[in-house]
Amino acid sequence: MAPPFTEATDAPREAEVQAALDRILASESFRTSPQLGAFLRFVVEAALGGRAASLKGYTIGVEALGRDPGFDPQLDPIVRVEATRLRRAMERYYAGAGSDDPVVIDLPRGSYAPVFLRRGARAEPPPPAPLRAHGPLPSHAGAVAGVLAVVALAAVAVLLAWRGVEHARTSTAAIQPRASDAGAPPAPLPPGNGMPIIAIDPLRVAGTAQDGQLAAEPLVEKMRVAFARFDTINVASNGQLTGRGSARGHLDYRLTGSLDYGATATTLRFQLVDAAESTIAWTRDFVYPAAAPDQSATEDEIVVALTGALLQSYGVIRARDRAKHLASPAGDPRYRCVLEAAESLRSIDPAGHDRARSCLEYLTAVDPSFAVGYEFLAVIYYREDSIGYPARPGDPPALDRALRAARHALELAPGSARAYQMLFVVQYARHDVAAAFAAGDKALSLNPYDMLTLAEYGGRLIMTGEAGRGLPMVRRAAGTSSVLPSWHHYYLFLGNYLTGDLKDAAFHAEQITADDYPLGLVARAIAAKRTGHPDQARRAVDRLLEIQPAWRTDARRLLAKSIFDAAAVDRLMRDLAAAGLPGAS
Repeated sequence: MAPPFTEATDAPREAEVQAALDRILASESFRTSPQLGAFLRFVVEAALGGRAASLKGYTIGVEALGRDPGFDPQLDPIVRVEATRLRRAMERYYAGAGSDDPVVIDLPRGSYAPVFLRRGARAEPPPPAPLRAHGPLPSHAGAVAGVLAVVALAAVAVLLAWRGVEHARTSTAAIQPRASDAGAPPAPLPPGNGMPIIAIDPLRVAGTAQDGQLAAEPLVEKMRVAFARFDTINVASNGQLTGRGSARGHLDYRLTGSLDYGATATTLRFQLVDAAESTIAWTRDFVYPAAAPDQSATEDEIVVALTGALLQSYGVIRARDRAKHLASPAGDPRYRCVLEAAESLRSIDPAGHDRARSCLEYLTAVDPSFAVGYEFLAVIYYREDSIGYPARPGDPPALDRALRAARHALELAPGSARAYQMLFVVQYARHDVAAAFAAGDKALSLNPYDMLTLAEYGGRLIMTGEAGRGLPMVRRAAGTSSVLPSWHHYYLFLGNYLTGDLKDAAFHAEQITADDYPLGLVARAIAAKRTGHPDQARRAVDRLLEIQPAWRTDARRLLAKSIFDAAAVDRLMRDLAAAGLPGAS
């Protein structure tokens, strides 16, 4: 079968696409990320060979990323994670070294099949309809006017449909930050808090339980209570929502399961069903000896595994919902905004940050009870200080805004563990260490199943000179997940580095694949130099200076923003100097 792009007379020829691919793979960012290069080469060559329809998660995982034949893309999200990294890397390439490439290779969201276009051939989105039945708009809001016009014509459900074609974005297209600026009240939001709804069904039981074996009802009840402690999910029980429930009246997901009592083992099997699509989105089995020595501890282990796999930012539900909601105007705008904000936290992307901030500010004004929105605003404002994003005219200091947002989230949801975690992060950045760890203690007590908070807590212990206490916490959190974010590997690098375990430090530095995370590049540079790879160290330093030039003259201050142990900063500075960072000696 002929490659699909050859049907159009103005489409690039195969040789032109191959040349475009070679240019991308020869660029600096792809030379230092061989896994991304392998991913891109595989999908491009499959498309050129007429095999685009075969580009599924399993095929890419096994044939491009080296997973074994037993790989299950529902359990291991590596393909989705790498596809997101690949899209970002290609955005950076076409914004820099590839800005004049005559042929563009695009990887649209929702598909692994690439699209080949000539420069300038990409269709621009149509202009927005004029605003109707509204008062005057502020003069600075050209792009905003288009978004607000959509609000007037199609209701708030499409407020966040501004993403467009990723490579064609040249402005932030921000949603209006304050509802009053539009001159008229916004359309009402859907009822409830906007977060997805999950039902946790009773377990189907086979066999007869003996003394000391897991019991189905207590386990399901613990699961429901634990899931309800996470702010970005609503838990339904027997058709009635619990906790911060929604009144939308339909389920998004259903968690079903079975418990089989065998002669020598107890087997549990869980399935996550996407209710809208009536498909099984994820499965997981647990096998325990017939008589569990500590039933409560076994229940906790199961609950931590389920909440980690399903509810965390790198979990199955968030990954599926990103693909659903960020590629179309579907869903509640508050949840779409949360997904957009979470996406912006994965990289240094000023445009993505600005979109996230604008939608959060707008929707917290439209819905003053939007506690999750204030939680995410706190971390968005915190990032403005930690990364150095430019302030908007008239902005108070970023950490002051972050503190107000975190405290307001707690006023709205005083039992929210995530709100206390945001307060912990912000207070730490303000160098109020005692207040920070008090908030962290509260977060851990409110939700002991949240391993993200445990890792944040342990990581900050490491950065305050208490690696002996913090490193076991980070390791425990790491042991509950098959996929760790880059900052988690950074904490493991730093803890092992400071306690003298260079082998484990180097291992975790190598796992930091994000090439736009400054502290991750610091870890990779030091680990590469200490393990005898000076060229790799030099490339990491060069990339660090490319994305954040201030490291050339201000490395000590940038390290000390988060590492409050002066001896640790001194040691890192010496090793950065050895790795080739100018001015670090």
